[in-house]
Amino acid sequence: MVEQRDGDEIDLLDSSIRTTSGALVSTTLFVLSGIVYALVTSPAATGTYFFIALSVSLVLRPIRGISQALKKVGSERGELVGPYLGLAALFALGYLLIVGVGVAALAGVIVRTTVVSPGLLAPIGLYALSVALSMIVSSLVGAIGYPSVETWLTSTQSAIQLVVLLALAPTLTTAVDLLLVVAGVRLAVLGPVAVALGVVPTLPDRHAIERAWDFAKWSIPDQIFDRLSYNMPVYVLGVVATPAAVGIYEAADRFADFGATISWHLSSPLLTKVSGDSSVGDTQLAYLDGAVTGGTGVTFVVFGYLLAAHDVVARIAFTGSEGVFSATVLLVGGVNILRGFWTLTSHAIEGVGKPSVSFRTKLYGLAFSVPVPAIFGAEFGAVAGAAGYGVMNLVIFGYVLYYSRSVFGRIPLEPGVATALTVGLGVSFALTTGAIAGLTRAGLSPIVVASVAAVTCLVGFGGFLVAVSSPARLVAARTATLWRRRARSLFR
Repeated sequence: MVEQRDGDEIDLLDSSIRTTSGALVSTTLFVLSGIVYALVTSPAATGTYFFIALSVSLVLRPIRGISQALKKVGSERGELVGPYLGLAALFALGYLLIVGVGVAALAGVIVRTTVVSPGLLAPIGLYALSVALSMIVSSLVGAIGYPSVETWLTSTQSAIQLVVLLALAPTLTTAVDLLLVVAGVRLAVLGPVAVALGVVPTLPDRHAIERAWDFAKWSIPDQIFDRLSYNMPVYVLGVVATPAAVGIYEAADRFADFGATISWHLSSPLLTKVSGDSSVGDTQLAYLDGAVTGGTGVTFVVFGYLLAAHDVVARIAFTGSEGVFSATVLLVGGVNILRGFWTLTSHAIEGVGKPSVSFRTKLYGLAFSVPVPAIFGAEFGAVAGAAGYGVMNLVIFGYVLYYSRSVFGRIPLEPGVATALTVGLGVSFALTTGAIAGLTRAGLSPIVVASVAAVTCLVGFGGFLVAVSSPARLVAARTATLWRRRARSLFR
């Protein structure tokens, strides 16, 4: 039975290290999943699956908005988790019922205007149920003091999904197959976890409803625009381009999003920490600059890797479309450095109770960016999607800088850390380029070359940072301490 806030992850550094450990695993599997989907089925089937999965996630964002209230308000000192969990569960059930009726009524229109076919509607319903459960459980573990558990849950699901997909590869050919495997694994993992946590939902009282609504009235639209901003090119390309264009863009996006996804995972412990501190009157948040700047670090190393290895990765699963994949992955990977920064800063803004500010930045970004893939997507496909994604992130980044001054009194940037990350990008690029040249001359396969190059890039980047940056040495030392403790506890 989990007691109220009995998690031990209130320390931001420890929580971030644990989150990063899980996120490195979950994000690696997430990146590989896009390539595995295309290998097991086809780019067209993968594109259809991506369009459906991301559309379901968008439609269900109001559930995410309510579950964010569970994480944000439920994590505050003096609040109880049970009423906010009960409110999230009741809202999710009612919302799923309303959406189900709406989809049934509009089924003909959906089939005529998108890549969805009639046989997909029932599997989509099962998939939607699994997504709603995931949203609530992930917020629950953060609310009770274990934000890093979110990443390990994701890792477990992704690993099982890939094993099942590869084991059943000869029999999997369609988007329906992908939907059923992913939804089935998610329900099988998260259902028992929800029960094991032992947190009993209770009927929300007036106080809980008012507190949740004060946050959710802005969190819900913010979550909707957050998903739109993250996957906008897929939604637009799914209407104006081909399923293959969607599949190439999303596979490239997943690969290039590795660093930004790590930053997104790190935003969970940051939001929890900022929320708890601001609720007791801490307005300085002295750790914020280092947390935001350091949290973008993986986006730098990923871009260094992509600059050196994009063509090698393209040859693995996208023969005949190497140029499109490379252009897409480089555009997305470069702009994701900015995305990592604004993702962390926006969640910190949410943590101090201002989701309306985060919502406005994404609204502005979408207004400027949607026309790019809408106009050019039919002709240029995935590359047009990447160009629109770049415009959107530039606009959001600019507005987040502007609003952070009024919210925090400063831009949360640590200049020394930012300089070290930039130089580290150059070092990792040079080392990775040399490694790829040698491995290619040795006649190794693209999979081996890409894998060894990734290790070389990460070691070179991490080694440089530890050598020149005292904050990096602090993180490395604390990481070693935590892992030694974990090892000792396992072998007692």
